[in-house]
Amino acid sequence: MYTLESVELSVSILDPVVDQERLGSRYCVGGYIYQVTDPEQGELLTGPQYPDPYPDTFDGQGAPDMFFTPLGAEETPVGGDVGIIGVGLVRRTSPIEPFYVRHNPEVSEFLAWEVEASAAAITMRTTQTFRDWAYRLSRQVTLDGRTVHSETSIENTGEAILPVRWFAHPFFPLTPDRVYSRFSIPVSMPENEGYFINDDQFICQKPDYSWPRGFYQALTYEKPTGGITITQKHPTVGAVITTTDFAPDYLPVWSNANTFSFEPYFAAQLAQGEATAWRISYQF
Repeated sequence: MYTLESVELSVSILDPVVDQERLGSRYCVGGYIYQVTDPEQGELLTGPQYPDPYPDTFDGQGAPDMFFTPLGAEETPVGGDVGIIGVGLVRRTSPIEPFYVRHNPEVSEFLAWEVEASAAAITMRTTQTFRDWAYRLSRQVTLDGRTVHSETSIENTGEAILPVRWFAHPFFPLTPDRVYSRFSIPVSMPENEGYFINDDQFICQKPDYSWPRGFYQALTYEKPTGGITITQKHPTVGAVITTTDFAPDYLPVWSNANTFSFEPYFAAQLAQGEATAWRISYQF
C-alpha cells in the first residue's frame, strides 16, 4: 500500500499491482482509500466485514468509490468482457439482468496505472479503450492535516457518449446510540424498517431491525445548486465532516451490523472531447 502521513493522520491507499488481492470488479482501483489511522485513536474507518483483514472485494473497506454504469453490458453474452470504468475488463459470468458487478466478480484484465507518490499526495492515472468508448482518468488523494481530499477527473477520448455515474462509499464505525448522518440540505425518507430521522435531523438506525442483513435506503431531497456537507457521528473522533463540490444526483444510505455509509452520486454524460472533475473531502 501507499501511505500519506501528517502529524495527525496516516492514509493507506491500495497499490494497483501489489494489492490486487484486495481489488475486484466493483471499486475504482486508482485512489482506493483503504484506511485512515489516527496514531492515538487507531483505525477510523471500517467496512461491511470489518475487522476481517481480507474482506470480500465487493464489500471492501475504508473509503472506496465506484463507477456504477458498465460499458457494453447489454450486448455482452456470458463469457464476454464488459468495460468497468476505473477497473478494466470484467468477465460476464452471470446471465442475471441487468448486469451488476455483485454477480460478476471476475476481473479479466485490470487497468494499468501510472503512479506519482509524494509525502502529501498520491496521483494515479490510467486510460482505457473498449469498443467505441475511451477515456483518460486521473485520481488524486491528498492529506492536509486531518483532512483527506479525493479528486477525480475524466475525459472522454472515444466516439461514444461516456456515461459517468460515480459514487463514494465511505464506511464508518457504529456508534453506541446508533446516531449517524446529518446533511446540510433537508432530506426525508419513507417509513421503513431500518432508519428514522431524529429531532436533530440525524439519520439513526432502528435498534430492533436485524442489522446483520444490512439495509439500503434512498433519501428524498431537492437537488441543490452546489456541494453539500455531511456530519457523520464517530465513536472516537466525535464527528467526521464530509464535503462535496458537486450536487448529489442520488443519495442513499446503507449500513449493517459492522458499519454505516452514505453514498453521494455524481453523474455526467460526456461527449467526445468533453471532461469533468469533482472532489469529496473527509475531515477527521
